[in-house]
Order: sequence, then C-alpha cells, then structure tokens
Amino acid sequence: MSFRQPSAAFFSIAAGSYVGLLTLGATALVLGSGYVTLWPAAAGGCVGLLVAHRNYTWTAPATVLVRTRLYLFPIAIVLVPIFVIPLLVLVGIRGYETWMTVWFVEYLVLALAGMLFYLVTMNRHVASLHERESVLAEWTSYPDTRYRRLLYGLQFAFGCVCFIGGLALDPVVNPLPGFGGAMIGQSIAGGRRRTYTLFDSGLCVHRSKTLNHQFVPGIQLRSVDLTDGRLRIRRGLPLPLPIRCATKTMTNPQRVADAIGRVLESTAEVE
Repeated sequence: MSFRQPSAAFFSIAAGSYVGLLTLGATALVLGSGYVTLWPAAAGGCVGLLVAHRNYTWTAPATVLVRTRLYLFPIAIVLVPIFVIPLLVLVGIRGYETWMTVWFVEYLVLALAGMLFYLVTMNRHVASLHERESVLAEWTSYPDTRYRRLLYGLQFAFGCVCFIGGLALDPVVNPLPGFGGAMIGQSIAGGRRRTYTLFDSGLCVHRSKTLNHQFVPGIQLRSVDLTDGRLRIRRGLPLPLPIRCATKTMTNPQRVADAIGRVLESTAEVE
C-alpha cells in the first residue's frame, strides 16, 4: 500500500477509519461517556467496517467524493475554528477559551485525521484516473517568474496577516498564528517544479517533493494561451488564479496547448 498512490483497499480502510472516528466521538459526546467505553467503541467500529466495505465494493468512490466536493468536508472542519475564533474575539464574545482548552486535543486528532483522509482521497482519485482514463498530455515545468512572484507575495502576505493578527488577538487559545505560519512556509515552497497530467475529465497537478495532488475538473478550465516562454491556463472559481507554466523545460508546448484545447472543446459540447 502506497500513500502517494493508494489502492482501493487502502482508501477503503482510510475512509472507514475516518468515519468510524467521527462516529466514536459523536457517540461518546451524546452518551457523555469516555471514548474507549463499550458503546462508543462498538458504534465507531461497526460504522467504520460498514463504510470500509461499502467503499471497497463501490466503483471509484474517491472520484465521487471529488466530483461532489465532499472531499473538502474534513478540511472545512479544520478551518472553521481557525477563522471563527478571531471573529468571536473581534465582536467581543467570550467563553470560547474554555471550549478550546477542553476540546483542543480532540481538535488536533480530528484535524490530523481529516488532513490524512483528504490527501488519501485526492491521491486515490488521481490513481483511479490513471486506471480508467488515458493520459492526453503530461509535462513538467516551473511556474513562470511573474506567477511565482505573485503566489509568493499573496501567500506570504496572507500568512503574515494571520500570524500577527492571531498573536495580537489571543495567542494562547487561537489557532490562527499556526495557520499563518503554515501559509508562510507554503509561500516559500511555492516555486517548486510541478508535473501536470491532462485527462479527459480534468488536469492533475503534482508539486515536487510533496505527497498530495491538486485536481482541476475539466468544467473549471476556461481557456489556454501559449506565448513565447509561457503557457497560461485560465480556470474558473473557486480558483480564479490561472495556471502559468514556463515553457523552457517543456518538450512540445504546442502539442500540450492543442490537447488542452481539445478538452475545452469536449467540455463545451457536454455543457
């Protein structure tokens, strides 16, 4: 089993474990008992096994989660407290300190489990695409200089605002500084080389020295523009920034642009 290219069995185990963990926590909360007592453990184990079995017998479950955007649910659970707590501070609502102190360990466990399940889901989706669809084009490139500077500036500025603002509001029970630090680290690594793989259903992007992939569905691709030294792929919301590739290391930029154009045409016909 590989984390970067998870099998169907690996994904099923990950899905069952994550849903089982949520069920265990919810059952313990409703019953007011410990997490390792009989009923929460039994409920979490049974639900986890059922979810794992259902996903293993289901055709491309990770792809279904990606297409319906349900794969973002674990990330939303993690991000909501990060931005809600500073908002509560700004409007003068207190009392969250006790909640954060009591539930901080649970939040960390849920955040870690959610991030792992998100990565496994996206990587399984990409592996499933390789199994079911033909690769129309594949190329490796760095972001062009202008795009790399723009990404660095936006991520670094946003990270600094979150980090400094979080410390100014409440550094003890506020997760915003940690998120800001992560964004600053992300900005530093923003200029790494990327591998792009084009399928009929969309474009997969993998940044070097990372485990996760990004997938842009074909319906979000808007246009392609090839000029001297740059390939620009415009995409729709929720990712308005275009993909800009330096063509210096690309073998045949024109062939890549033509392949993207065919995907755009086929998507327009479906719509």
